[in-house]
Amino acid sequence: MKKHWAVVLPLLVIGCTPEDSDGDGIADGVREPDSVTVVAPANPKGTVSGQVLNTRLEPLSEASVVLTIGSATAEKPFTTQTDAAGNFMLANVPAGSEVLVTISKAGYATLRATATVPSTAGNIPINNGNANIGAVALTETKSSVSFSLVTPSGQPASGAQAYLEASPAGTIAFNGGTAAAVSSVVVSAKADALGVVTFSNVPAPAELARIGGVGEAAGGYHLWVDPVDVNEDGIFDSAGHDEKISASDLLTYGGSRLIRMSAPRNDGGGEGSVSGFQLVATNVPSLNYVKLPDADPLKAQMELQKKPVRNLVRPGQPIYLGFSQPVMKDSLLAILTDELGRESLNLTVTPSATGDVYTLTPLSSQIREGLEYNLILRATSAYDGTVKTWKGYFLSGDPKTPRPLQIASVVYKDGTTGTVGTLDPGECIILTFNQTVTPTPTAVTTVQLDAVITSGDTTQSFKVYPAAPPSSLTCFGETTTKYPIDSVNFNEATSRFYFTYGSATSPFPPINVSSGNVRVKTDFTRYQSADPSLYFETAWGGPVPSTTSLEAPLTKL
Repeated sequence: MKKHWAVVLPLLVIGCTPEDSDGDGIADGVREPDSVTVVAPANPKGTVSGQVLNTRLEPLSEASVVLTIGSATAEKPFTTQTDAAGNFMLANVPAGSEVLVTISKAGYATLRATATVPSTAGNIPINNGNANIGAVALTETKSSVSFSLVTPSGQPASGAQAYLEASPAGTIAFNGGTAAAVSSVVVSAKADALGVVTFSNVPAPAELARIGGVGEAAGGYHLWVDPVDVNEDGIFDSAGHDEKISASDLLTYGGSRLIRMSAPRNDGGGEGSVSGFQLVATNVPSLNYVKLPDADPLKAQMELQKKPVRNLVRPGQPIYLGFSQPVMKDSLLAILTDELGRESLNLTVTPSATGDVYTLTPLSSQIREGLEYNLILRATSAYDGTVKTWKGYFLSGDPKTPRPLQIASVVYKDGTTGTVGTLDPGECIILTFNQTVTPTPTAVTTVQLDAVITSGDTTQSFKVYPAAPPSSLTCFGETTTKYPIDSVNFNEATSRFYFTYGSATSPFPPINVSSGNVRVKTDFTRYQSADPSLYFETAWGGPVPSTTSLEAPLTKL
């Protein structure tokens, strides 16, 4: 029998045309398939479906699925739950709709997917209007991850407000349609006193690693930190965000990482990365000093790290150490010595919970402002057993309160001959300032500091030399030090100067120092260069004025 089809357009009103009041595409009252009359619905409908799984590809039942239609609609919200197999379907969705599907379940990340329901929904052939989201995988959010936050100076960013985004925390697969998804978990937390910030209710590294993908599409963490002023001087020490932290890396190397935050910048540049086991952040930059050849373009920048003013540590402030890898427990050896490297000073070593941040606290009663102290470090990487040593020095002083240069003492050293208690020709006089003074390189070989000894009505002038410790000069007899301080690279700045009272054959008469009226005056008039850029500096980086003249009594060592 030849079939006859009658198609009735919605705009034509013909009294004898079959009605399709239920919108199923079949004329009402028709039951015989051979005589079906198809009516194109005025408002075609479609479906949105998919399957929800965890990252181990196991079905998630009773997950909530909420559909939002971008265009205005008077219909109730579309909602459903997944079945035991993780499947869901939302029916009677208007054809051509741009829909947002929100999939959520307690203890898992939320995923939002967009899709388009085909405009042919409900037309011939019937039921071809399905928008299939595909297989949706959600990460479990029942874990925590920790990071150590340090400023560029190595100081723990205590109290810093931080935010962590785990992304992507969900994904879709096996989808050949128009669906696209986004899924992130964003939480916030504050760093503790040692700069360790712990984020709870986030996907574990293993969860994100199973998401797969390459580059930004791979599972990982983004970290943001609000600007922080850790030393409360009114200036932000650091802020910003870190590059994406690979979940696979955290899974391989452990669940924590040291994050060295960037200092505020205005040049658009970024911090360089350091590989291997390194001391990457500290408020004593001389510890990272490396002597480079003159032709090396980084030489000038590296030389700045040993300047005294860059190595000032405020009285009572700890020394901060931030390592690129956790340090093996109890493997950090820290030795603090005096300027001569002969006496070990008390030092309290405190590690963070994650083992990559340490604070060293000297005994305040043993530290004097303006003077130099040496540090020797030895540490073992907890990752690969690499052992490294660092040597450096720091000066005690608050950058906000520079101290004027003064003479701390002027003493003489009795020789093996002559009269005890009398300054005899050839004997050594040691002049010590209350802080280190940094001479220009030429000053080491060119005498420019004058000293005058006054005894009664007699005055005698001498030339004074800087004497950075240790010194093998007879005046000091410091041929060795007890601890292996870096006396080669850090000997420009010194608080000690010396000169010899004539010689055994000189006509200078002996001076009875016990009388108490012998004084030594130093004059910087010829000590300074005519070029202000070459002025000698105090510990606080200030130039010593060429008009400086200081005087103190001479005593016996």
